[in-house]
Amino acid sequence: MTLEIKNAFEYIAGKVEAQLAPAGYTRQKVAADDKQEIVALFTSENVAYSVVYYKEKTHMVLRTCTMTEEGPDNEWKTLATWMLDEESTQKDVESISNDFIEGVSGAVAVKRAKQIKQKKKKDDDGNADPKFLAKRFVAVFPELKEEIKYEEDGYFPFRGATFAKEKIAPKIVDYVKSATKPQLEKLVGIFNLQYNNGDVDTRSIITIVLLNALDDEQFNTVFEYLSDDLKSGSFNPLLPADCNISADDSEKIKELKEKAEPILNTCICEAALAFELIEFRRFSSIIGNIIYRGLENVQNKIIFKNENKKVEKEGKSSNL
Repeated sequence: MTLEIKNAFEYIAGKVEAQLAPAGYTRQKVAADDKQEIVALFTSENVAYSVVYYKEKTHMVLRTCTMTEEGPDNEWKTLATWMLDEESTQKDVESISNDFIEGVSGAVAVKRAKQIKQKKKKDDDGNADPKFLAKRFVAVFPELKEEIKYEEDGYFPFRGATFAKEKIAPKIVDYVKSATKPQLEKLVGIFNLQYNNGDVDTRSIITIVLLNALDDEQFNTVFEYLSDDLKSGSFNPLLPADCNISADDSEKIKELKEKAEPILNTCICEAALAFELIEFRRFSSIIGNIIYRGLENVQNKIIFKNENKKVEKEGKSSNL
């Protein structure tokens, strides 16, 4: 029995559509101008996926590209390629479907990442992210405005550490060499305010990227203007510097864990976003399993360790 290629294509495309739909992707109508190809196109605001069957090559391909205001930018990146012809079996079709589903499954995680980041911002409006930090320096370096826009247009998510290292740090180094006292106070004032209000990534960029870019003489020049938190490096997003927590203080420990959980969730989602940008040759499913399942499971095991033991103990008691 020969395989009906069009039916097989629709089956595979349907599986991909079912995987992408919860993440906000829509299947678009594609004009059938090319008789040598069968195409299914799925788009969201930022990303496009397509399933393509090349009749002459008998290749079934999953690919992706970035969306623009006019539509896909057509700089397609191939995610998976399979042979499919009339001699193929339904088992082959299932294998292709499963592989393509794995290829797009990160879209759901990215959507979840955005939701968590948005929730985190609502829960903690005082936290300034790396992009917010970069925009604060426009007051000192106006040329950063266009460079930030270029970064936003070219990369998602905003590459905070990379942008700071390549665009902000060199400007600060040159600025400090000839800055007057009022100019230094203005510059370091940005450091102090954003370090105090910033999220974990922002604080890391200020200390590890920007201040470390200064040589010893330049650092000594700005040191007297730094806040006490920046001077000591003792600022902790969870624990006040003067706070001593006892192991028996269950209420305080519970409060700190509740603060830690959304931060860790955001870190996992940032890892998922980075994972989706890497073109793996091998082990993508293993690494994906670690990011999408393993990290969260271990996090919950550690954060809720005592609670789980309590539930387990109560469960055993009720069975006696």
